[in-house]
Amino acid sequence: MLQLFKYLLVYAGVVIAERFNYTANGWYFMRTIQIFLELIHSIESNPSVAPLLPWEDIQLCILTELECREGLYSSEQFRQILLALQELLDEAGQSASEGNADAVISRLQSLVFALRLLPETEYTDPLLEQANFDHACLRHIRENTVIVLGDSHVNFFSGNEELSFIPIGNGINTCKGDAPYPFTPLHIGPCLAYNCNRFQTTGSFREKAEYLCRDFIKPGARILCCLGEIDIRVHVWKQAGLQQKPYRDIVDEILAQYVSFLLRLREQGYQVSCWGPIASQKENCPPDPKFPRNGTEVQRNMAAAYFNRQLSQLCGEQGIPFLSVFEQMITEDYLTLDEYLSSDHCHLGQRALTLALPEWQKLGIGEVCQ
Repeated sequence: MLQLFKYLLVYAGVVIAERFNYTANGWYFMRTIQIFLELIHSIESNPSVAPLLPWEDIQLCILTELECREGLYSSEQFRQILLALQELLDEAGQSASEGNADAVISRLQSLVFALRLLPETEYTDPLLEQANFDHACLRHIRENTVIVLGDSHVNFFSGNEELSFIPIGNGINTCKGDAPYPFTPLHIGPCLAYNCNRFQTTGSFREKAEYLCRDFIKPGARILCCLGEIDIRVHVWKQAGLQQKPYRDIVDEILAQYVSFLLRLREQGYQVSCWGPIASQKENCPPDPKFPRNGTEVQRNMAAAYFNRQLSQLCGEQGIPFLSVFEQMITEDYLTLDEYLSSDHCHLGQRALTLALPEWQKLGIGEVCQ
């Protein structure tokens, strides 16, 4: 698209550069309609510009403008919109090749008119989020899916290999596509088990969970909670050092909050279960600011092993089903078997399905995924 701006700067006869902000990251581009209006003005000022315009870049402007609106239409409606705009664009390009500047201007004006009929981009995101919300909620209600509530590890239950989140409003995501498994993943953000039962924390997990229970999750639904991996990877060993406490004490403090939240959900009439944290990144995995970590691979897996054992016991005492694939993901020396992780080396990949199916059967749904 930058090539288009070069043409504008060279041929427009106006100081368009002043209408852009340039930073070290590149251009902040004008909106498509603004670009087309500048093109029209340029051709009016200098008709010889028309045959020189980069039509592939102009087409890219239109496609980029439409991308964020695609979810607002059915497939057939969106196809018809694309065909109509493409027809106008082809006619403009043909007229330009023939040197007919007036016809080019006419077609560009028609494109501007058509684009103005589309929803404004500032309204698109809320509309798409509401559509995503409605789609996921209706599927949950109609198919009685299990809600998977938690951090980014809920993605495994979508059937997607890589993270696949789409927003449904209030800082909450579900996952792309219709999951082949009988789950509805709900990603609350990079939330902590330690904070899940508290109000007014950074991720607002408690507030978001209550919103979902009120407006999304059906009464009496099955909820599989998926928290703890971030606590273990980032905070357990850091806090053990800062507080000069054994790591088990830190884990116990986390679990006290987590179990309180599980019991609170059950008191509201939900069928609650719990998914244990998975094995941690390997030591030879290059550091990634998206997935910070403290402690060694062995230390983190030792903390995860204790976390899962204690959580399993606490859930058992309360009659809450506990599911975990952690033990199958580590060696006797607490080293992670990386083949079960996705390409980011932090989340489960779909190769771990063979480990998960026996656990899912505890919820009476494993056979559905065969």
